[in-house]
Amino acid sequence: MKIVYLASEVAPFYKSGGLADVLGALPKKMQELGHEVSIIMPKYDVIPLKYLEKLEWVARLESHGDVFNLVKYPDDKINYYFIENKALYERGHVYGDFDQDVQYAMFSELALRFLKEINLQADILHCNDWQTGPVPYFLNVRYNYDPFYWDMRTVYSIHNLMYQGKFSKYSFERMGYYMNDRHDLNFMEIGIGYGDVVNTVSPTYAEEIKYAYFGEGLEWITNRKYIHGILNGIDTDVFNPETTKGIVHFNKDSLDKKQENKYLLQEKLGLPKSDVALISIISRLVEGKGLDLVSAALENLLQYDAVQIVILGSGDRFYEDYYNHLAWKYPDKFKVYLGYNGQLANEIYAGSDMFLMPSRYEPCGLSQMIAMRFGTIPIVRETGGLKDSVKPYNIFTDEGNGFSFTNFNADDMLFTIKVAEGIYYDKPDIWEKLIKRNMDLDFSWDRSAKEYEKLYELAKSY
Repeated sequence: MKIVYLASEVAPFYKSGGLADVLGALPKKMQELGHEVSIIMPKYDVIPLKYLEKLEWVARLESHGDVFNLVKYPDDKINYYFIENKALYERGHVYGDFDQDVQYAMFSELALRFLKEINLQADILHCNDWQTGPVPYFLNVRYNYDPFYWDMRTVYSIHNLMYQGKFSKYSFERMGYYMNDRHDLNFMEIGIGYGDVVNTVSPTYAEEIKYAYFGEGLEWITNRKYIHGILNGIDTDVFNPETTKGIVHFNKDSLDKKQENKYLLQEKLGLPKSDVALISIISRLVEGKGLDLVSAALENLLQYDAVQIVILGSGDRFYEDYYNHLAWKYPDKFKVYLGYNGQLANEIYAGSDMFLMPSRYEPCGLSQMIAMRFGTIPIVRETGGLKDSVKPYNIFTDEGNGFSFTNFNADDMLFTIKVAEGIYYDKPDIWEKLIKRNMDLDFSWDRSAKEYEKLYELAKSY
């Protein structure tokens, strides 16, 4: 198959979240499965210079009095294309401008036009999140007369339903699209409605978004359209305890080396070198990640438990200030690093005993998979991809690979942490078994890519 991925961000060129990781890994796996793969994204000026200076001009188009270029990054396996327009995409930043509707409506239509310009007759157009929601609509409404596009099918992926792209009709009307039955536009809704096949990034989230609590106002359409759920993977070459730079390498048969990573992490952060339970959080510090629960329970843990807690991330000022205060108040038990540090993140994954992720909602979640890859036991709330990837440990049946709670409640989270601590301190043989069980799990893209391959075949049959 000829597969074209369209997205607003792709690793390693630009990344603000998990979407870029997916677009950095999934296309590579599809190429390995024998498919011809291309990717199209905007050419931002914030893309690192080492990539920008290698771009080669491919084609030029005019649209609505403006000029757009298609440029290509040289790669032996995947065709990386970028749509260039200085006014729309070179602003020193990517998201947040008042005219995002124009930016991504134009990107969606120009992507289709450039396909014909370079004679790339795709079988599948894989669109991702609200920024590419107009693509299925344009394909069905404006380009359905052109035989070049007749056999193209769209797969539309919802990575996070909270971010929908809600705008006025202006962006469409300036492009000649008049939707007389609407007062405004929702790019996510358009993508779901016009996509041939729609999926989201975990089976549980695909079911959750049918209900108002998770549906974000779109439950009326997620109930009418069948939503497939495919759990994302992680790049197991990048996240590998045997090869990751900056840590003491280890595997499930050399867990003493994992203990060395813990001591090195404690030393680096200024925590006392100790065998107490080390719990970590690597997250955006926002309400949706369950930080209200964490904030409500932290002082209880720090006052009474033999524990050390490390948080890495940035976000809402309230959380940042509170965690700074706790770091001052409990210097031997609590540390916070505000910001992002990839090397420190790997050291935390490798050196922690437990990884806490109590999200209110979590479409997929990658951090818990990375933690398990490094033998760090997850403690999660049962939602979205967290529920699909972490099965609660049952001491009677010896089943499960982590610890979880159902209700979005700080007391339930605190109880679950204490259950995990009890096994960590009192049953070290079980704890070691859990570490090895997690390190044996397959969260690679190999599994997910084969499911996407089936999804593409389904779309082709339409």
